[in-house]
This record gives sequence, structure tokens and C-alpha cells, in this order.
Amino acid sequence: MLRFEALNAKHGDAFLLQFGTGKNKRLWIIDGGPRGTWKHLRRRLEDIKGEAEELTVDLAMLSHVDDDHVAGVLEMMKSITSSGKTAAKYLDIRKFWHNSFSDLVGSEAEMQRATASLSAMKQKVTATLSNARPQLHVDGSTLDERAIAVFASIDQGRELRDYLEQLKLSGNDPFGGTISSKSGRKPVNEAMVTVLGPIAERLEAFRTEWKKAVARGASIASLFRDDLDESPTNLSSLVLLVEVDGKKILLTGDARGDDIVDGFNEVMPHAQLPMKLDILKMPHHGSDRNMTEIFLKAFPADHYVISADGKYGNPDAETVKAIVQTRHNDKYTIHFTNTVAELPELMEKLSKGKQFEYEFGEGDAPALTIELR
Repeated sequence: MLRFEALNAKHGDAFLLQFGTGKNKRLWIIDGGPRGTWKHLRRRLEDIKGEAEELTVDLAMLSHVDDDHVAGVLEMMKSITSSGKTAAKYLDIRKFWHNSFSDLVGSEAEMQRATASLSAMKQKVTATLSNARPQLHVDGSTLDERAIAVFASIDQGRELRDYLEQLKLSGNDPFGGTISSKSGRKPVNEAMVTVLGPIAERLEAFRTEWKKAVARGASIASLFRDDLDESPTNLSSLVLLVEVDGKKILLTGDARGDDIVDGFNEVMPHAQLPMKLDILKMPHHGSDRNMTEIFLKAFPADHYVISADGKYGNPDAETVKAIVQTRHNDKYTIHFTNTVAELPELMEKLSKGKQFEYEFGEGDAPALTIELR
């Protein structure tokens, strides 16, 4: 049996994947949601552990360094490495996958070259966040709240890197180095994992622009515009096709649909699309800035999972409509981790005369569960 759980991570992502039986029973943690999600994740992990003294986490991963994915992971790492009654010493994490910000820009040396620029900008960002203003103007570039969060997450990425080094979990075993579409396809536990993203060429393009901006002493703010979702952190999301027990799961982080299709064609040139999936974790909380028709047609799924609570307008109604229009009268289920205003009415309207089903998560941990046999 395969069990996929989506916790109520508010506007972020936090998932558990369990598969296998007996000594080969596996547990993966995929992202940790924003601050406060750890209490729900911890409660669920303690339920899974039961009376055992230790709980093995075969793989934990962070799709990308954004606060709504990494903050809960940091809370978990702090708990594992701390002492006292609140410590989660019972967690035995065997592998951790994560591309740090220094991986994105090329090296830690490149990251350090921009320290002065980032420090000055961080002060402005901190002041803006404390004043709860929706926009920040830096050296002629306008940053919205999402872009501001990118800057705040850079230090979070460094903090996570320090925890991983302390726990001897660095290295992205068995892929090694920066995980990208060049990483290929490898067995992990009893699963086969194919890395579809981030696209190596997109990472290299961002590194080039980063170096240019740093070299000329220009503000790097313009590299973090988030209009059509050109956010480098989102577009550097780990995108993984996980195949286990004859089931296919596509984990997409906050990647863009067209990038995922391009990554698939690059990594699996002899495979044909569309590829039928059992579970599709919808990119970027159902944002229509990350959705393309070719993506939805390329990966029809039995189960669509959307983790969002309405913040930033996610999930967008247009994304949900696009799923329904693309699938015509197929049978499938759309799972929402939260009931967002107007969604129930929209889903009732869209489902008339159709065979698909939908559900809204309830409670804290888990918000919803998908079991495949």
C-alpha cells in the first residue's frame, strides 16, 4: 500500500509519503510548510512512531528555499539537534535532498561576493516587513511581498545547510552535488526517482545573470521579479517523478508547468507523453502563473493535490477550471488541503454533469490522505 498525506500547511507544502511493508516500510518527508507547521508534522510523526523508541525517516527533502516550504523543516531540524523535553531525538533521518542558494548561484564564493548587497537590502526588507507594507522599492525595482520573502529565505537556506552539515546529511545522496535535470534516474529505497527539474540550463542562466549583476555592482533585486513567476527559487524547485509499486507520483514544488514538460523531454527522450499519473502534486499551490495547457495534457492524474489556503490568491480558479476542461469527462479526484472562499461553489458548478470528485481537507494532521493499493 502507498499512502500520501498532505498536512494543513496553510499557504505552503508539507507532505508525507509511506510505502512498502515490514522491514522495507519507508517514510519520506517532503517539505515542511511555513512557521507553525512543525507542530502538525511532529504530531503526525509521533503517531506513526507509536510506542517505538525511534522513527526512521528514509528521506527528507526540501523542494526549494522559500519560507512556505523551509520554515517547518528548520523547526524540525532545530528540534532534532536540541535537548530537553521538546527535542525530537527519536527522528533518524537517513537522507536529505536540498539545493542551497549557493548551489543556485554557482558556489559559496559567488554567494559571499554579494554579501554586502544582500546585507544592505536585508535591512530594507526587514524594515518593510516590520511595517507590513505590501511593496518594497529597491534601486528602481519594485518587489512585492512574495519577492521580499525570497530575500528573507536566503538566510534560512544557510541555516538549513548548517543543520545538514551538523547531522552529516549533506551531499544529496545518491545524486550528489546540485540536483538538476542532469542528475538522471536512480533507485532510492524500493522506488525509482527521476529528476525532471530544475532544468540545468535554467539554473545556468540564472547563475550567469547573478554574476553579471554582482560584477557591475548592480542591485540583484531585478532577478527576483515574480510577475509571470520568474522567481529563481520557484523555478529551481526539485521536480521528481517517483515510481513505486507500479504507482507514479509527480512532485513539483513551485516549478512552472512548461519547465516540467521540458525537463521530462530532456531526461526521458524515449518516453511518450501523455504519462498517466496516480498522484500529481499541483505546482505552486495551484497558481495560474505556473500552469500551462501542455503540462495538464502531458500529466493526467487520478489524484490532483493542491496545498493552499487562499493566500496570494492560491489556488487560482483558472487553474481548477483548466484541470476540468482538460480532462473532459474523465474520472479523477481533486484534493484541496483547505476550504477557500468561493471554492465550494465553484467546484459544485464545475462538477455538474462530470464524473470527477473533489474533497476539502479537515483538521490539522493530516489535512487529507490518499491511499493506493
